[in-house]
Amino acid sequence: MGNYLKFHHAKAHRTYGSRRKVVISNISVIFSIIAVLFIIGCQQFRQQAPVEPDVAEEQVEETLAFAEEQAVEKLAVSFEEPVFAVIPQAARPGEPVTIAYGGNFKNGPQPLSVSLLNSRGERLTKASFFDLGEGWQGVKTAILAVPSTARIGNAQIRIESDSGVVRELPFTIENRVFVAETIPLNQANTDLRTVPDPQKTLESNILWAIISKTGKEIYSDGLFTPPVTSTRRTSDYGDRRVYEYANGTSETSIHAGVDCGVPTGTPVMACAAGKVALARERIVTGNTVILEHLPGLYSLYYHMDSIAVSEGAIVAGGTLLGLSGSTGLATGPHLHWEVRVSTENADPDAFLSRPLLDKQSIMDKLRTGSL
Repeated sequence: MGNYLKFHHAKAHRTYGSRRKVVISNISVIFSIIAVLFIIGCQQFRQQAPVEPDVAEEQVEETLAFAEEQAVEKLAVSFEEPVFAVIPQAARPGEPVTIAYGGNFKNGPQPLSVSLLNSRGERLTKASFFDLGEGWQGVKTAILAVPSTARIGNAQIRIESDSGVVRELPFTIENRVFVAETIPLNQANTDLRTVPDPQKTLESNILWAIISKTGKEIYSDGLFTPPVTSTRRTSDYGDRRVYEYANGTSETSIHAGVDCGVPTGTPVMACAAGKVALARERIVTGNTVILEHLPGLYSLYYHMDSIAVSEGAIVAGGTLLGLSGSTGLATGPHLHWEVRVSTENADPDAFLSRPLLDKQSIMDKLRTGSL
């Protein structure tokens, strides 16, 4: 603006009478406009309340979320042919695998399922696809867990519909070594494992019905956090166990979760947001809580001394679920923490370093059309 005024001021000195008056008049108008704009700007500034840091952070998060949704919506509708993504393309036993797809099929929309097959073509586990969420039209995903007993080597991800195989994608199951342990049981714990009981059978059927369900709600899609602050472990995921019974016999088993060695009364927190699918006492697992986080994905908490939540409640990550203990089949106070993916047990630690749904990776893979 300064250059603009200097230009006209210099020009005014080179003109005569009325010409100079016109220039001076123009300058006055310009200064008047600037003054009015300045006053309006000050008034608007005074009317604006200071933005709190938390509010500003929320606004940034909302803006980023909206931008992400818009980007994915444009991505989804641009698919002319089905595009698939497998994340990651190699995993160890116990680790989760995400399969996603977007696009249109010649025969129109159809329900799909996905299976993991080993090098012999044997089906190891199976899952159903679900909608990724609002703003992700046309993109569906499923989560599998590589079984702890899976054969190492080349494998295959198979996408299927009611009419047959839709696509087969390469996958690799990497090597993993598990620990072996022997656990002697007293007579009471021996009876819990070996004596038939209709109530135990009923409780097992109820639990299986819960973890077999694939719903539609996404309660959490980020990282898990440990349910207790202690890092002490008395058993790890996939441990190969030998139970020595009081009568001198033995039986082998595979540990489906991790055992956190904490004293009775330690607060047990929800590892992520979810819905309480079960909160009750069971014969073998004692006071038990099960949370649903994603369609087909659950976290389980066993042997607690007490329960602090009710079935059907929606809880945030970090919510107190109860206090640890040694109820049920337990040789001492601890928390058994387990994760189930489409009924298959998965390593809970794997979810501490990788989001349940890595949406950015899904977006990148689908955009490039690469596996």
